[in-house]
Amino acid sequence: MFFHHLKNFSPYSGHIYDEMKVPFIKKKDGYLGRNASRFDLIDRLGYFPFKEFKKDGRAYFISEVDLYDFLTSDEKSTTENYIIDYPGWDGEKKEILLKSFLSGFNDGIIEFERNVGLSYQTLTLDQKTQYLETFCLFCLNFLFFDGDLDKGLLYNLGYLQANLYRGFVEINNLKSSLPGGSPGLRLHFESYYKILDISKSENKEEQLQTVNTQSLIMQPRIELMCNLDEIGAIWRVLTAPIKTKDGTKDAVFSAEQVKGFLGSAFSSGAFPEVFKSGKKPFKERTPKGDMRTVLNALMYATFRLNDEHNRNVKLVEYATSLIHHFPVFSGSTPESIKGVISKEARKGMEVLTKSLSVNPYIEEMLSILKKHKI
Repeated sequence: MFFHHLKNFSPYSGHIYDEMKVPFIKKKDGYLGRNASRFDLIDRLGYFPFKEFKKDGRAYFISEVDLYDFLTSDEKSTTENYIIDYPGWDGEKKEILLKSFLSGFNDGIIEFERNVGLSYQTLTLDQKTQYLETFCLFCLNFLFFDGDLDKGLLYNLGYLQANLYRGFVEINNLKSSLPGGSPGLRLHFESYYKILDISKSENKEEQLQTVNTQSLIMQPRIELMCNLDEIGAIWRVLTAPIKTKDGTKDAVFSAEQVKGFLGSAFSSGAFPEVFKSGKKPFKERTPKGDMRTVLNALMYATFRLNDEHNRNVKLVEYATSLIHHFPVFSGSTPESIKGVISKEARKGMEVLTKSLSVNPYIEEMLSILKKHKI
């Protein structure tokens, strides 16, 4: 256990405050609370899974997405996106809470060495990485924002966030110094999204200048920050037979074709060799009917898995990818697919579930979705 000195905090049971008496907020279109996927952060070496927030000449790094969204929202977006149960709520009260978080973060940055303890410096490199992983997991256990607006709580969340940030960076630095270790942190997130915006702009210009060549334009790939093996396992179901209302269909694609699709549709800044982009864009025909719903299901599952880690990519971009890669979606717009994809995904999953007896990959896919409660 750690942080024995931290006020309003028990290293055994967590934050100490009267939950029944503090004001709170709720998201209008979602849920605030503990998300078990936050623990996956510790397995994402090579990534930099923190959003940067700049304030008063200092940079703050936040992994708790719900907390980041709330703290960085302006007065208008706060009112539009949250239900606020706080008498007399205004921008000044929001600023007080923000200052509490930033104060905790600043103190946590300074006191990291104190928190990891005196014995840490005596450990070997391997022991240090194991120790820091335990330390970071402890931070993550209590680092979540469920909407309670308590100054002491926000201070402690900032304190834990700073220690998680420093611990995670230290793990990556240590790993990079070990023989055969990881290449260290790759600060690619912000630059990736800038490149993505540029690519989209360039593609629009090309489409205006070129007639009937939409299928030849290379689309920006979706950055995956989730488990890449799980994504591969999900799409692997297309390499075996599937039962449809028109009878059992042979494998839609070969393993090589699925690999080509994954490389064309997705990328990984931390592991670029996993999904390689080919020289030509992937575009393959598939049967209509049930197979279209299956493709909807697989893409929606990919969105749900990746959205746990990368909320910057919206569902409409996954819908755009379907149109670009599969002619069966030609004639549809990204917005129209986005509007029905969750409903179509349920139908697609029903088709796949009925194909368990003929497709050896579906059971693994279902276990992955069950693991993530999808």
